[in-house]
Amino acid sequence: MSLLAFDTHRAVKALCEAGATEPLAEAVVETVGDAIGGNVATKTDIADAKTDLEASIVEVKTDLAESKATLKADIDRVETTLKADLDRVETTLRAEIAEVRTDLKTDIAEVRTEVAEVRTEVAGVRTEVANVRAELKADIGRVEAEIGRVEAEIGRVKAEIGRVEASIGGMEARLYRQLWLMAAGIVGLTVALVKLIG
Repeated sequence: MSLLAFDTHRAVKALCEAGATEPLAEAVVETVGDAIGGNVATKTDIADAKTDLEASIVEVKTDLAESKATLKADIDRVETTLKADLDRVETTLRAEIAEVRTDLKTDIAEVRTEVAEVRTEVAGVRTEVANVRAELKADIGRVEAEIGRVEAEIGRVKAEIGRVEASIGGMEARLYRQLWLMAAGIVGLTVALVKLIG
């Protein structure tokens, strides 16, 4: 239950100024004072309450200051921990990045070496293809020359066959003439023999 500050002198004065007589004003104030009884606060009570309130305020301020200091210490500790964690993470990340860079450089160097080897192999294959083409071209030239020689030989053989056939034809004609001559001779001899015998 809260204490009420009731200034009786001021209340009487206010009632008188409002038109009440002083005895009436004192009676009303006394009646009101009796009605609120122990709930009326004296100036001493108010002073004590003020002192208690100021002490409470000082205590709250002290508690707040302590809480603030504790909170600041906690924040500083958290900041220190976070900074240490961030430093560790940064160091780890830097190490991992450096390792990845090293691995990438190694991989790139290996790929470049492989590309150089492939280029060398491709150059070798191109050289081999060029050599094969040259050999094929030379072989084709030789084959074409051989075909030309064979065709020429075939032409000569055909010409020789033509000459042989012509010669055979001449020989056959001569042979037939000879045979006719011989047959005619035989017939003539036979006729002569027949005449001689007959």
